[in-house]
Amino acid sequence: MDGLSKMYELSKNKSLSIEERLGHINLFLDEVFLYRQDSLKYNGLMQKTLLLGRIRQYDSAIVYSYKLYNIAKLNKDTIYIKKALKKLGSYSKRNKELTEAFQYFNEAYKISRIRGDSIEAGENLLYMASIQETLGDFSGCKTTAIDGVKFLEGTSDLKPIFGLYHILSVAYREQKDYDEALKYVEIALHLATDSVPQRIKSLENTKANILADKKQYQEALTIISRLVSDPLIKNNKRRYARVLDNQGHIKWLNDKQNEKSLQLFLESLRIREDIGDSRGLIASNMHLTEYFFDRDKNQSLMYAENALQHAKSQQSLTSILEALGFILHLKENTKEEGILFKETYDELREMNRKNREVYAVTKYENDKLINENLILKAETAKKQQERVLYIALGIILILIIIFIVDFLRQKHKREKIKEVHNTEIRISKKLHDELGNDVYNIMMLLQASNQDVTLVDKLEDIYLRTRDISREYNRINTGYEYATEFSSMLNSYGSDSTRVIIRGLQDINWQSITSEKKIIVYRVLQELMINMRKHSHAQLVALTFKKTSKHLKINYSDNGVGVTIDSSFYSNGLHNVENRIKAIGGIFIFDSEKEKGFKAKIRFLN
Repeated sequence: MDGLSKMYELSKNKSLSIEERLGHINLFLDEVFLYRQDSLKYNGLMQKTLLLGRIRQYDSAIVYSYKLYNIAKLNKDTIYIKKALKKLGSYSKRNKELTEAFQYFNEAYKISRIRGDSIEAGENLLYMASIQETLGDFSGCKTTAIDGVKFLEGTSDLKPIFGLYHILSVAYREQKDYDEALKYVEIALHLATDSVPQRIKSLENTKANILADKKQYQEALTIISRLVSDPLIKNNKRRYARVLDNQGHIKWLNDKQNEKSLQLFLESLRIREDIGDSRGLIASNMHLTEYFFDRDKNQSLMYAENALQHAKSQQSLTSILEALGFILHLKENTKEEGILFKETYDELREMNRKNREVYAVTKYENDKLINENLILKAETAKKQQERVLYIALGIILILIIIFIVDFLRQKHKREKIKEVHNTEIRISKKLHDELGNDVYNIMMLLQASNQDVTLVDKLEDIYLRTRDISREYNRINTGYEYATEFSSMLNSYGSDSTRVIIRGLQDINWQSITSEKKIIVYRVLQELMINMRKHSHAQLVALTFKKTSKHLKINYSDNGVGVTIDSSFYSNGLHNVENRIKAIGGIFIFDSEKEKGFKAKIRFLN
């Protein structure tokens, strides 16, 4: 394994020649295929195809890319299937096998789409649109590029989206829709950042050409002149020759008699010949063909034939047709060129037809998948809505149950309070009507029989106390007169020796408080006042009433003798008061020490 690792690392050593690196990776692969470690096979084949591509052995690169594809397919490894397909597409395109390349990229696109990799999907559509542009299928190219933009919008990977917008701009330009062409190149430039300066220069070059098409020559020349003097352009002969050629063409379009254009054309042609830029030589010869077309037919024909030869070497069908178009006008005997024109045209049309059919099926599958996903999302959303509805109904049902239970509990509490109140009334009535009357009758009999006066006085005292108890626990008016009667009851416990001060009672909106709570408050304060009269001997009693947004607060204080732990009121009276207040969900807090008076706080919800 150490030996394998060393061979692999040597194949990546850039200080070695490509041939040496290929030798190391071949040794690596010879050993690796003796083992069953597919990850090593993947690495070796990826590196070998890369090196073969570097030395333009595209046929061999395609063969080994197939090996990579077959191993990945056998393992159902979609990641390496996709990588192998992209390599097959790339090397087939460089090998001028454009229909095959389009199909490979299309298969890679389908896998990326299924895997939900939007960036990979957009990149594959970029390669496909580029092939369609090369083949002159500008309508198909626009459709593919727009689909690619949809996948890449909002992503941070700028390189592929620049490429797509650039292709759209070129396609619209070729179809002479210059406004749309300018729109897309402007979009690309707006997205551009300093991180991709070469891409920006390419976009600006395209923009200059579009402006020239729109006859906005001065704006176009301003841009192209800036590019010609740009160090980034000057340091790259291929790019420099291109902008020189475009500068000459724009100057010629602006002024057909401009001799400077010829100098620029020839300088660009020389540079391209020196560096062997065949594609660039097609453009230079085509521009020179146009330049001499009305000046010197022989010169024009020479450059057209040169353009044709370079187009054939590049297997550029669209350039072959363009060059033949000029030759057919310039040459007298064009039978051979006419046949070539028809054959090339038919071949190009057939290739574009096949590509369109391939992508049409994929686009249909993609749209179908999108529709199915939309239907699935709609169904999922519907189920989610139903689930939310069921949950909401469940919550509402629970709230209704809680409300009913609380309502019944409160109703039971009110009924219990009412029952206590009625019981108090019934007992007080019984004390008055039965016990009081019986005591009164006995007292009358004793008076009639001249019995002991002391005994009669004691019976009279019992009678009066019975009547007081009855009066204290008679029925309470909880209507509009409640506050008046409540105030009268409290003030009735005042005397020459005891002053009762009441504040805020009349300010309370007693109509907003339930009858049960009003009765409890009435009875609680009545009990405190009774205790004050019987035991406290207070000289001053203060009562304050205050209502907030949620609570009713009542403070009671007197300066009497206070309540001791062994007093009957402490054990019974305060316990009764507290139970009454708790019955309406309130709190009762008191503070008292012997000879220091008595204080109490009552709080309950409105």
